Amino acid sequence: MVNLDYPTDEQPIYLRKTRKAFIVEYGCGFFLFLLLIIGALKGIQVKPVVFYFMGGLSLVSLGIAEFNLAMVRYKILPHKLVITSGIIKQKKKNVYFHPLGFVPDLNVKQGRLQRIFNIGTVYLMSGSENAFELKDIDKPHKILELVETLIDENRNMDTRKI
Repeated sequence: MVNLDYPTDEQPIYLRKTRKAFIVEYGCGFFLFLLLIIGALKGIQVKPVVFYFMGGLSLVSLGIAEFNLAMVRYKILPHKLVITSGIIKQKKKNVYFHPLGFVPDLNVKQGRLQRIFNIGTVYLMSGSENAFELKDIDKPHKILELVETLIDENRNMDTRKI
C-alpha cells in the first residue's frame, strides 16, 4: 500500500498504474488458462495447435498487462513531480510545482467502471496541451488534493521570500 502522506525529500511518494486498470487483460488471460486446465482435467481432447494457441494467448494477455504496468512510474517530491516512462530507453519528465501555481486547470477523469474501482487519471491542462498526466492510479482524488497542496505551498513559498 502506498503512503499518500505529504512527501519529504527523504521519503518521496512512488506511484504506478494500478493492476485494477488492466482487469480485462487479466480476466481474459486467467479465463483462457482456466479453460485449458478444466479441459485437461475433464479429459477433453484438443489438437495441440489449439492448446498451444490458447496457452500462448493467455500468456500474452497477462504479459501485456504486466509490461504496461512496468512502463510508467511516478515520483512525487515536495517541489516537483517526476514521470518516468520506458524500460530500456527511458524518458523522464520533471514537472515543477512552482510554475503550476498560475495554471488553474487541474482535474480528475474517471469513467463509470473506474469510479467503481476507485481509479482514474489526474491531469493538468495548460492551454490546449497536458502539462502532466497520471494515468490509471489508485485514489485519484487523494492524489489531486496532494498535488494541489504542493502547488499552493510552492506558490506561497515564493511569496514569503519577497
